[in-house]
Amino acid sequence: MNYNIKHYSNLVLSILVIAISLNSFAQTNAKTLTQIDSLANKMFVDMNNRDYDAILDMMHPKAFEMAPKDVLKNIFKSTFEGNDEFSVDIPKTIPDYKLSEVFESEDNLEYAFVSYDMSMKMTFHKQEFDEEAKQMMTTVMKAKGMDVSFLTNNTLSIVMKNRLTIILRDDFTEDKWVMLNYDPDSPLFYQIVPEGISETARVYRQNLMEKRSHTNN
Repeated sequence: MNYNIKHYSNLVLSILVIAISLNSFAQTNAKTLTQIDSLANKMFVDMNNRDYDAILDMMHPKAFEMAPKDVLKNIFKSTFEGNDEFSVDIPKTIPDYKLSEVFESEDNLEYAFVSYDMSMKMTFHKQEFDEEAKQMMTTVMKAKGMDVSFLTNNTLSIVMKNRLTIILRDDFTEDKWVMLNYDPDSPLFYQIVPEGISETARVYRQNLMEKRSHTNN
């Protein structure tokens, strides 16, 4: 009888310890998601305000090993404000973005994905497209998850579906949350992104695209 009492007491104690640990983990996870949600919202606000310094401050520090901040700032300004070759009109809005769960790796790395659709208009100032070129561009961009329609021979309406931004922190970022866009076509992406994230991001985005395809069918 005493053995049974001791056995059940230990069992109850173990359950309580597990329950407290799980509750603590859930609270920590919820706090982290709140931080990431705030950063995601700030990212869109900074884009709408064309606050290039704030955008650069959120970028992964490895990006600055490949190009100085002033060079990247000029690229942002050229993209958002236009140049001799083209101009881009991105609506000032906060899209209906979604957050993933928080992922963790053994090397003190935490990250999450922000997925959203982005629409824009792009106008080429020195180039026009004939019907064959329009069809080719539409096909190529659709394969990359973008819907394109030509408003004129030099102006495109683009909807970028399931765009993915990675928000992460690790020892390299000195525990500061930073961001980078998922771009599997860019060699620079694989030089910046920590090992292991690229495959998780690929699978995550693929699942988003498949889920969307099934919903539309």
